Amino acid sequence: MKKKFLSVTILIVLAAYVVFAATADNSSSPEGAVPEAELESAVPEEKDPERVLARVEGEEIREMDVDNFLTAAGPQVAMMYDNEMGRRLILDQLVTSRLLALFAKEHGFDENPEFKRTLNEFVTQALARAAIEEIMRDVTVSDEESREFYDENPDQFVTPEEIHASHILIADDETSADKIAFIQEELNKGVSFDVLAAEHSIDPSARQNSGDLGFFGRGRMVPEFEEAAFALEEPGDISEPVQSQFGWHVIKLEEKKPSSVISYDEIKPQIEQYLSNEKMSRRYEETLEALRETYEVEMLTD
Repeated sequence: MKKKFLSVTILIVLAAYVVFAATADNSSSPEGAVPEAELESAVPEEKDPERVLARVEGEEIREMDVDNFLTAAGPQVAMMYDNEMGRRLILDQLVTSRLLALFAKEHGFDENPEFKRTLNEFVTQALARAAIEEIMRDVTVSDEESREFYDENPDQFVTPEEIHASHILIADDETSADKIAFIQEELNKGVSFDVLAAEHSIDPSARQNSGDLGFFGRGRMVPEFEEAAFALEEPGDISEPVQSQFGWHVIKLEEKKPSSVISYDEIKPQIEQYLSNEKMSRRYEETLEALRETYEVEMLTD
């Protein structure tokens, strides 16, 4: 019985694959292609969801069943198949599924213990999802709640100061003093900082980006480097050599971004999403706690 059940399951999967694979092939080939104008006009603007499209042993298949299939399949599939030809293929697949289900019932596959366990698990999960949707249905966040959270948590909506800097990294050895002196002399002569970084920095990325470190905030660099970099005031300022665990750095300030406050209107959607998640989490935990008190739960493992 188990082998029969598995065989029919495989048959159902293969049937679905053949139908949709064939459709995909036709839609991509010149002979099977449907003109765009025809696709646009193929689907009526308004469809009666209750309209019966087919019957299998008296069981009705309605327009809403095709709609539900498209919704469950996702937007990409819906975009491909929500047209006259695509909806007909889906209807054929729904008919095929019901025919195979009748075959399975006729042969008693619905009495198979494995099938019953699978079906029971599916029903349990579906009911759980429906329960969660219902529990969360009325969870909302008002504008007053969002504004209050914004006003009471100002530190969370501040963009910290950032700087854009470049550096030349010199190895900390017996030649350090001479190399640093040479670089400073070249800078005084007007030689480009970028050129010197590309030629003399031991930073592995220096040859590609001329020592450019991009923007960074406090806490991203080693303390010695950070202190010297943030002490620079104007774009173009160059630091005195500063030593860190990586060697000697000569730092050039490229740009400064001062600290700023994110406006309420800019951050409002994220606040609403955060508060909504918080509310739903509390609602879920409270409901689960009440259910554990209502129904008996016996844990048999540690």
